[in-house]
Amino acid sequence: MSIEHDIADFITDFIAERTGVPAHEIEPEENLGSYGLGSMQAVDLVGSLEDRYRVSLSPALVFQYPTVRELSIAVAQRAAEPAGA
Repeated sequence: MSIEHDIADFITDFIAERTGVPAHEIEPEENLGSYGLGSMQAVDLVGSLEDRYRVSLSPALVFQYPTVRELSIAVAQRAAEPAGA
């Protein structure tokens, strides 16, 4: 499994747990806000992604990349960067 796919699964599971929307109903191209993900949950998501993938991320990342697919690509790219880059 690719890192991008793993991140997408992690984001999907996070949204499902926090919003009550079943994971199988979360579409990769749908805006995360449409599932009821609020700004506090978005900040929690970024923190969870930082912890799991050992990357430093801006809380605004969720708003810059507002879908599961876009966000997973962005996080995967940051995770692939050399430390200190």
